[in-house]
Amino acid sequence: MPITPRWELLSFDTAAHAFVFAVLALLTFFSIRRQSRFPKLQSMAMPIVIIGSTLFGGLIEILQSSMNLGRHGEWSDLLSDSIGALLGGFFAHFAGRWMK
Repeated sequence: MPITPRWELLSFDTAAHAFVFAVLALLTFFSIRRQSRFPKLQSMAMPIVIIGSTLFGGLIEILQSSMNLGRHGEWSDLLSDSIGALLGGFFAHFAGRWMK
């Protein structure tokens, strides 16, 4: 993956990645909690969401690097995806507790 200058870590692109993955984590969390018939899965919703969203972000970056279509994977995007997944997962967890 290409080297990203430090000033680009706070760009609009990285903020957009974090926001999109926060929304993904939030919606996935509530979907698991609401639709799952297995209590064990419901209680493990936050780790599943955070790990799953981060792995999905990693898969996207790997595919961008390997497809050779003018796109390339970036470590900063994966970091932003992970931060967004964490923020979305924690927000969903506390919002879910508050709504009970």
